[in-house]
Amino acid sequence: MKKKVVRRKTAAPAKPAARKAEKKNFLFLIKSWMFVVMFALMLGIGAIVGTFINTQMNADNPQVAGVTIEAE
Repeated sequence: MKKKVVRRKTAAPAKPAARKAEKKNFLFLIKSWMFVVMFALMLGIGAIVGTFINTQMNADNPQVAGVTIEAE
């Protein structure tokens, strides 16, 4: 008599795991770009506020071509 061959089912292919990893990488990419954009916005707002404060401070003592004019 011929022996029976026992066949065992193998695990499901790793495609769902690869999709999860792909999704995770996509979220990480989005989060890192959001960080870069927010950092650039903070730098831009800081530059605008700094320029405004600088012009307000220089309004008290106007200068023309490096010569200061004193108000009496």
